[in-house]
Amino acid sequence: MSDTPAAQTQSTASPPAAEPAGKQQTGSVQDALNQLSELKVYTHSPILYWWPIWALGLVFGLVSVFVSGEGTEAAARVQGQTFVFVLVFVIFSTTVKLRGANSVILGLILAIGGILLATANLSGPIAAFIGGLDIRMSPAFYWFVGITVFLMWAIMIFGFDKVKFYEIAPGQVRERVFWGSGDRAESGANARCRYLKDDFLRHRMLGLIVTGDIEITLADGEVWYLHNVLFAKQKANRINELIVTRPVD
Repeated sequence: MSDTPAAQTQSTASPPAAEPAGKQQTGSVQDALNQLSELKVYTHSPILYWWPIWALGLVFGLVSVFVSGEGTEAAARVQGQTFVFVLVFVIFSTTVKLRGANSVILGLILAIGGILLATANLSGPIAAFIGGLDIRMSPAFYWFVGITVFLMWAIMIFGFDKVKFYEIAPGQVRERVFWGSGDRAESGANARCRYLKDDFLRHRMLGLIVTGDIEITLADGEVWYLHNVLFAKQKANRINELIVTRPVD
């Protein structure tokens, strides 16, 4: 007799009401939009690629302090040659753009030139001449260049390069200025984003494969160029996802 009320209670208990299908669908759409959060994109000055100069300056300055005794002159000559060649390479790479076919042509020229020099037995004398160059700098020079270039690099990358940036929201692209006027907002409708092909010297070598350029073409044909962006390829894909998304009221 005592089991009858419990059984009746269990039989009369109603299951929880299911949520309407429309509400579930709206919630899933809103969750998907929440995942497409706004993306901030910062462009950088070409000094971004000057990190080998301040890195070598600080390393060679530190080495010069602790290295002494026999072989100091030979080590100083190797350091001087390395620093000068890296400096020339950085200057050339940051002033000359070699994207796409141009980088392939440069590679072919260097390869053919190397083959011709080896065939003419000139590679040995040229290497001996370069190795014999007496290029030496004092520790003070390395410290001065390393610290000075690093300070300029840090001020630009973490300071002035942050003044102007771009915000990409679902269905909208914005150009922001940290201080002053100049903010712009454009519709993402019919806009398209393109990741520009790598500049071999800047993006692949000095940029360590993580930098690149982005091109955003608005519906009216205006083009926004975003240069020297970190993780540019991934951000270009994300921008394309955001601009084709329309916000839900």
